[in-house]
Parts: sequence; structure tokens; C-alpha cells
Amino acid sequence: MSFLLETERLLIRPFRPEDAEQLHTIFGDPEVMGRIPSGPSSSFEVTRQRLARIMAHQDENGLSLWALIEKRSGLLIGDCGFIPVEGRGPEIELSYDIARAFWGKGYATEAARECLRFGFENLKLDRIVGLTYSDHLASRRVLEKTGMTYDGIVHRYNSDLAQYSSLASRAD
Repeated sequence: MSFLLETERLLIRPFRPEDAEQLHTIFGDPEVMGRIPSGPSSSFEVTRQRLARIMAHQDENGLSLWALIEKRSGLLIGDCGFIPVEGRGPEIELSYDIARAFWGKGYATEAARECLRFGFENLKLDRIVGLTYSDHLASRRVLEKTGMTYDGIVHRYNSDLAQYSSLASRAD
């Protein structure tokens, strides 16, 4: 599946093998990936393996994490997209990671809004959830700014997490 989404400052596209090096600066950063269940990549090879799984998931399921390219610089600054909750679903989770140098600039919210729109309009998802640690205020703000509704605390990924959700009917 090939597509290109565009926002004011971002291009959102499926990952490519040549993204591995730039992606490793994000996936290998313990501060960026410290609140992700899989944690940071311990090596470039681990990032390459993760990237291969992301690309295979996209090919097999039509949804996955997608590359966020800053238009101005052409840099890969993060990812955003959809994954099955806990790797098995059936719920679909909106997920995002942004390189530390780009934190606090609204990129996560911009990408998340566009991915939600695409998820409802093009992928025909009925419900999308967002999960984050209760004390991860920046991530909670991103989910709130996209219009997702706070559902409460749920136990996922062996942790108690704040869950937000959005329904296709709410996205209209």
C-alpha cells in the first residue's frame, strides 16, 4: 500500500528500508522510547528488525506506524499510525513517537489528527484508542487535542494506562 498524507508541516508516508538510520536516532533514544512497552532499540540492527516488522505489518494489514517527514528540513522526525493493542487487538491504537529535538512544537498533535482522519475516512475504522501512562502529561495533551475522550484507567501492556478513544461517528 502506498499513500502520502500531508499536513501543514509534515508528510506522512509508509516507512522505507532507507529510513533505518534516521529512525534509529528515535528508536535508540531511551528518553523518547522510555515509555513505550518495547523500550529503546539496543542497536542499529534491532531498529532495522523493528522497521522490517513495521513495513511487513503495513503490507499485510494496511495499517501500521508511518514515517513523519518534516517538510522544511526533509528529516524523518518520528512516527505516527496504528497498531493492534498489545500486538493482537482487536482494538486499534493510535501511536506516535517524536524525536526529542522536535518535542513541544505540535508535531505529534498535527500528525495524530491527520492519522485519525485517515483512519476513520480511508481505513474505515469504527473506534480508535490512545493509551499512555497517567503521568505522561504531554502525551495526554496530544490525545485530548485530537478530540479523543478520556475513558479511564485500563490495564494494558502489563501497566495501568490512561485510555482515550474516538468513534467514527464523533469524527464527522
